[in-house]
Amino acid sequence: TGALVGQLKGGVGTASVLLPSGITVAALVVANAAGSAVDPLTGVLYGRYFQGRPGYPEAGVHEAALARLAELRERGGPPPLNTTLAVVATDADLSKAQAQKLAGTAHDGIARAVRPVHLLNDGDTVFALATGERTLDPADPLALNELLAAGADAVTRAIVRAMVVAEGVEGPGGTFPAYRDLYGTD
Repeated sequence: TGALVGQLKGGVGTASVLLPSGITVAALVVANAAGSAVDPLTGVLYGRYFQGRPGYPEAGVHEAALARLAELRERGGPPPLNTTLAVVATDADLSKAQAQKLAGTAHDGIARAVRPVHLLNDGDTVFALATGERTLDPADPLALNELLAAGADAVTRAIVRAMVVAEGVEGPGGTFPAYRDLYGTD
């Protein structure tokens, strides 16, 4: 309930993809980052840029959102401690080294959706797990690449989802609006 991304309410998001190989890759993310998920020039969620053509806020909406966030920043408060946590899961049969590589490349998904990322007050961590139900194509030495790319994409999409479904909160720690409070439903 206390997850924040920049000045906005963060939270939990999921995303998955069924690859042409029949392997599924999915991500569950708790978006809680010191950096922002919103492009300060446009108001678009950074992760949307990787999902095709982003929808831009209506005229005046972004300016109003920036003004509201500036007002909340004036109230101050202690800097938050943040850790974006993610689990990337697949039904592929992966070795320990391959699962570790999947977790490592999935961090790229955080970097696509949050800027700046991996700061000193962030403890960003991605875990990977594999059920072993589907084998990678033994004839293709680069078959793992499809999963690595999908893992990063799923993390990006899961962060966007977390931001879109979050609900703003107001409490003793401060006021933290959700993306949709400032930019409308998405």
